[in-house]
Parts: sequence; C-alpha cells; structure tokens
Amino acid sequence: MRVAMLVSPRSIELREVAMPEPPPGGAVVAVRVALTDGTDLKAYRRGHPQMPFPTPFGHEFSGEILALGAGVSEWRVGEAIACVHSAPCGICFWCAAGEEELCESVMDRKILGAYADAIVVPPHILSRNAFHKPEEMTFAEAAFLEPLSCVVHSRDLLAMRRRSNVAVFGDGGFGMLHALLFARDGHESVLVGRRPERLALAASLGLATIDASARDVAEALRERTGGRGADAMVECTGTAEVWELAPSLVRRGGVVSFFGGLPADARVAFRAARLHYDEVRLISPFHFTPRAVASAFALLRERAFDCTRLISHRYRLDRIVDAFAALDAGIGLKAAIEV
Repeated sequence: MRVAMLVSPRSIELREVAMPEPPPGGAVVAVRVALTDGTDLKAYRRGHPQMPFPTPFGHEFSGEILALGAGVSEWRVGEAIACVHSAPCGICFWCAAGEEELCESVMDRKILGAYADAIVVPPHILSRNAFHKPEEMTFAEAAFLEPLSCVVHSRDLLAMRRRSNVAVFGDGGFGMLHALLFARDGHESVLVGRRPERLALAASLGLATIDASARDVAEALRERTGGRGADAMVECTGTAEVWELAPSLVRRGGVVSFFGGLPADARVAFRAARLHYDEVRLISPFHFTPRAVASAFALLRERAFDCTRLISHRYRLDRIVDAFAALDAGIGLKAAIEV
C-alpha cells in the first residue's frame, strides 16, 4: 500500500509499505477521503514536536473497514466508518475528573497516517470514537468529524447561556467552522479575516464578515454591539499579535477563547487591569471529548451546515505533493485527498 511520509520540511515521499494487520479489537480502514488542515500544513513547513521526521501524517479521514481484529463484533468488513484519530483512556486522573481532552495518554496513543491507502484504527478508538457512516453522508462530509469535534468542544468550553455576539478571528477552516456552528446555535457571529476569497466564501455561507485589512476591527465590533465589544472572541489565527489584541475586543465580563495555538516557547502579554477590573476571562480549548465527537457526528448527520463548501481543491493521493505545495503558496483553503 502507499503512504505519504513527511521526511523533512516541505518534503513528502509517497512510499510503498506492507499492508498492516488489524490489532485485536481494532480494524484496518481503507481511506476514501483525507482532509488537509492547519496542523499538517505547519508540520509540512517547519516540523511538529508531536511528529518527528520521518513521519506519516494526516488525521482527518473517513473510509471503509478493510479488515477486523479478533473480538470485534460491532463492525463488518466493507462498512463505511467515520472516526477521529484519538480517544481517552478512561481511567487516568483527568478522565475521572471529566476532562477527557486532557487524558494523560491521549496524544501518545493518537494515530497519524491518513494520507495513505489504509490506516490502522486501534481498539480504544474503534470502541469509543467511531461511528457507522450513514449511506446519505458522503465520505468528504464524514472526514470533517475530527475538526468539527474540536470546534464543538471549543464551543462547549465557552458555555454561552444566551444569544451572544461572537467574533471569530481567522478565515481558515477552523475559523469558518466556528462561525458556522455559532450561527447555527442562534448566536450573532462574525468572521474576521483578511483573504477576500475566503471572506466571500463565508458571506456565501450566510456569515457576517469583517475585512481586517480594510476596517478597524475594534471599531467595527463596537458598532455591532452598541459600543460594548463582543460577548466572546475566538482566536483561530494562532498569532501572538492577535492573542495580545483579543482582550481589548470583548465587553466587560466578556470571554476570550484562544483556539489557535502558538509555538511552545511563545510568550504573550496582557494588561492586568483590563482582565481584573473588567472581569475578562481567558480560556484555551484543547482537543475534544467523546461527548464532543458524538455531538459533531450528530451535526454532520443532520447536515446542520455544509462543511464540504470549505473544500477548495481535490487531489488524488499520488498528487499529495502538489496539494501541499499549493497550500504552502497560499492557494486554497482545505484540500481533500481522495484515495
């Protein structure tokens, strides 16, 4: 079988390897669609601490059961599957505390390698974070389960109890998914970005937008909120500049969610008076929980919004080098790698 290996920054090799055997309680899944994302693009550009070179990569996917390990009774060979690339252990301190996204082994036991003909899904994922894909759900839709799970967990951590004004910074895939989910939930969401073609896509999806290259964002948000500022702001750019700007854009009592991560050694600074006297809360969602995965699958099943509109390009697996070269050059939003 073929598997794409990231061997060094901006260098991908499509290698031939032996077809894996399914572990007891697990499965081998024939990949039908794998989606690119920001994490994979960052790894492509500069490497990633969780993915030492050379490494298989890709973790947003859907497919069909190719082989089953001993003891699996809930699945059949040939069935279509939607799943994510991790699951918590269920027994550590954080799992017992209901903070499964922080499970002490969730990152160590994640799977990578969706840019391939097949991928092994181990028993802890197959039993907890995998779903039978309905026939009416396309493989491209099902591949959105992982990113949408992250966004659902991000929303849940915000815990907005009433209709709110939410500003989402970043016009990439995660920013779009946040804005779409908030709008679906009945909030007044606005997407802030700089790429005209992405803002046009957002507008065609029914989202309000602010072009940060043409308007003062703080002023635009005050106009939308009677001078108060946003009730909540979700940072999806992953830039220190926007992290530091964020607390000034929400109202007194507002909340800032830092979804977009920074490099591990990055430091940012905030005005203490703004946080303290105005009770501005800072949160930072990470990963997802099984409950978020189940909620994301329900959203996909009901077609709450059309995630596939975020797919700008489609490539066959043998053109994965071209896919990442284009994304690296700023061409496209999210690519579907079809196997």
